[in-house]
Amino acid sequence: MLNNGAMIADRYRLHRLIATGGMGQVWEALDTRLDRRVAVKVLKSEFSADPTFRHRFRTEAKTTAQLNHSGIAGIYDYGETVDPQGGEVAYLVMELVQGEPLNTVLNRLGRLSVAQGLDMLEQTGRALQVAHAAGVVHRDVKPGNILVTPAGQVKITDFGIAKAVDASPVTKTGMVMGTAQYIAPEQAVGEDATASSDVYSLGIVGYEALAGQRPFSGDGAITVAMKHVRETPPPMPADLPPNVRELIEITIGKDPAQRYADGGEFADAVAAVRAGRRPPPPRGMGAGPVPTGATRVLPPGPTVVLPSAQPAYDNGATVRYPTAAATGAATPTTVGAAPTSGHAPMPPDDHKRGLTSTQKWMAGLGVGAVVLGGLVIWLLFGGDTNPDPNRPIESSTVAPHTPKPLPPPVTTTVRPVPPPVTTTEEPTTTQPPTTTTEPPTSTTTETTTE
Repeated sequence: MLNNGAMIADRYRLHRLIATGGMGQVWEALDTRLDRRVAVKVLKSEFSADPTFRHRFRTEAKTTAQLNHSGIAGIYDYGETVDPQGGEVAYLVMELVQGEPLNTVLNRLGRLSVAQGLDMLEQTGRALQVAHAAGVVHRDVKPGNILVTPAGQVKITDFGIAKAVDASPVTKTGMVMGTAQYIAPEQAVGEDATASSDVYSLGIVGYEALAGQRPFSGDGAITVAMKHVRETPPPMPADLPPNVRELIEITIGKDPAQRYADGGEFADAVAAVRAGRRPPPPRGMGAGPVPTGATRVLPPGPTVVLPSAQPAYDNGATVRYPTAAATGAATPTTVGAAPTSGHAPMPPDDHKRGLTSTQKWMAGLGVGAVVLGGLVIWLLFGGDTNPDPNRPIESSTVAPHTPKPLPPPVTTTVRPVPPPVTTTEEPTTTQPPTTTTEPPTSTTTETTTE
């Protein structure tokens, strides 16, 4: 068991435990040979003794060492040694990032502003672009593997289950690699992960960062993983601009051919949204619409030009939202908007917009039908056959009247009477026309905006 002050390979002195995971621990350490601070990832002894896990660990070292990008934590060294108890220990020496995992940031803030979230997504996409161009698929993109510095710089870490496209598999048949909350549908059913799978996982990260909750939750990993395959995510909060929602919905499409193919294409789409444009369709879909199972038709609305400068993720301008997914599975809730300089102006809700020209035309047609029907009834039963144009127009308010006896019928012809339109006080008597009934006037429909 390792503790503070322990030496690894007579070179790295452990100083502080940073994190503990299922496969091992990450320590802040001092490289006594070069006198610099580093991060040392130590594989647990039970895994260090397993040739398969050691092979995977070596693969991570070799794979990540090939990638040279400011958004990927660098690899300095790899080795296998023996701990004080005589057990085998495999270790990986990495760049020490002064920051914290994105999941810690989300636990503290609840959600990121639109500007912060898009900045994080574009940076991560650019880093994945380098990996994908080298033929490396991360296979485990999640907030815990995205480190954020106080200045807002993003670094991807933990390529522990990454796989080079031309490498031989190190997993057993039927083994699914990835984290259930962020796994791509094709990974969940046991298919090979591709660069598009990393993009899907990053889209789920973006959903959580911008909405304040994960799209899928459940009692177990299998339940959650199958929701990625079968279910449509809940709509994102309405306070997000339409082009931002459309970006995420394209990215988390079920069909890999209908989402962005790699980190570079995704980062370009994010850049377009940050510039105030709609996200472009994936190259595989051409210039047409993107009909994915997870894509909804967005209402027309203004796009928002977002700042391109890198925002700090925890400063005075940051609004701390209530945490919706601090631990475990998040309960689906709608996160309301808060006035802040971090959020871009949001478009009005659809139900608060005025009637469209088509809706106004239909409303006018309905009113016209009512007026026409009333006019016909008036002409048949209550109209004056010889109105006096000099007679004053009476008020539209109906005054009480005294029933009078019916006059003798002037003809034996019985005219069918249509069903009554309104109920009168004396259905058996009618008053002979003594006054001119005012023709119906035009009606104006007023639309109020809340």
